[in-house]
Amino acid sequence: MSIRNYFSLLLVVLSIGACKKGFDGNAKIPLEPQTFMVVDKIERSGENRLTTLVQAHWWGVSEGGIIKGFEISTDNQLTWQFTTKQDSSFLLKIPPGKDSADIAIYVRAVDHLGQIDASPASTLFPIKNSKPSVRYIFSASIAGIPSQNPSNVFPVLKYTLFGEDPDGADDILNYELYLNDTLRQPYILPANTNSILLVSNNPKADSSDCKIFINSSNNAQSISVNGLIHQSRNIIYIRVVDKALSKSNYVASPPIWVKKVSSDILVVNAYTSNKIFVQNYYTNNLVKIGINRFDTLQATEVIDNNFTQLQPDFQAQNRVFGFFKKILWFGDDASFSFSYGQRTTNDFFNNGGQLFMAVAINSNFDPLSNFLDWTPIKSLVNPPPASVFRVNINAQVKPVFANWPIIKSSAIIPSARPFEIQENTSSIGFDSLYYGGIIESKAGQSPIEWKGKSAVMAKRFTIGNNKTNFIISSLPLERFNGNNNIDSLFIKVFKEELGF
Repeated sequence: MSIRNYFSLLLVVLSIGACKKGFDGNAKIPLEPQTFMVVDKIERSGENRLTTLVQAHWWGVSEGGIIKGFEISTDNQLTWQFTTKQDSSFLLKIPPGKDSADIAIYVRAVDHLGQIDASPASTLFPIKNSKPSVRYIFSASIAGIPSQNPSNVFPVLKYTLFGEDPDGADDILNYELYLNDTLRQPYILPANTNSILLVSNNPKADSSDCKIFINSSNNAQSISVNGLIHQSRNIIYIRVVDKALSKSNYVASPPIWVKKVSSDILVVNAYTSNKIFVQNYYTNNLVKIGINRFDTLQATEVIDNNFTQLQPDFQAQNRVFGFFKKILWFGDDASFSFSYGQRTTNDFFNNGGQLFMAVAINSNFDPLSNFLDWTPIKSLVNPPPASVFRVNINAQVKPVFANWPIIKSSAIIPSARPFEIQENTSSIGFDSLYYGGIIESKAGQSPIEWKGKSAVMAKRFTIGNNKTNFIISSLPLERFNGNNNIDSLFIKVFKEELGF
């Protein structure tokens, strides 16, 4: 065979072989995908470093394949997370105790066959920790209602906190609390703390450690904090710590005077006018019958549209009343006294407390409100249409029990409200103590004596031991010494019934 014919035959054979392989063979497998990021390194130092929240962008290329997604690692390729995104924000974690770090973000593309880029793209981010901060949040006056930021309290302190970290709320590790002295060991509060309640363990001592309640919990923390000083100004210092162990500046509470509890009896002055006169009336008459040791609380003292002695919330005030065994409460605003007492005396009554409350109930009080549910009063008696109830000077108010004194008004009471008492239950009983003295007045007509239900003082007691725990009067007793026998009434009420 000639050389020309040999090469011609060889080309034909190769051609046939090539066509056969293309027809019967396997498809070409794509190469591993490749991954790219916008930059490989960011050059920054000192204060010019990035914050720990950074933005990264990436993409992938597959020759002959399809990019299914990407795997990302921010812990030096120890773990990977899959995503289909091509950009994202990352909160990079600085090692504890360090102020700055160089953290790499690695990205590797994954194709439709599950092939992964063996040489991930990466960018090195020079980051610095952002210092956390904390502040107190104080009550504000709303629609003319005074705020409640007390400056003079019994040993209960309540504060609301707000901690923040530019690197994210999850970056907060804990809070440090210092009571009066930042050189002490800090009391550690958990990262989720948004309010703290400190309650003295020994309110009658000169100083005490305190139980701490976090947020709205009624269960105290297992460890108390030391350093509360009674009869002195106290300051609570707070700072927040992040997970890089960076600490905020100290934030100090306003100095607050903490009163020592000096007795088992608390006199609550809830009058808005004639405060001094009324308080002197009650306290002087207590002293006359031998009760000369008591504490006082000015429940309606307002300076610069702020209550100065009321706690910031009901939970804290409830703890204050729980310090005492007896409370004498007088007020001229029924809505305030009844609603506030209803929400703040649970601990007091649960501890066996006994309460006397004299509150003038004027015609503006809503008789359908539920503020009376916790008192011996079931409902108020309403005057007939176009009429009002009042008490004239020298009107006699009579006792239900014969051994109690008749009392007589020494002034006109322009708005008087008789009431109906609660009904007895299997364990709790109710009795009227005083009635009458009320007239029905209608324009253009002569006043007439009110003949309907006219209870004006009543008590609640425990069936079984007959122990009285609540006496309510809808008449202001400071206007009922016309017979000069108020001391006899005080002995009956405060000594014999309530055991002051």
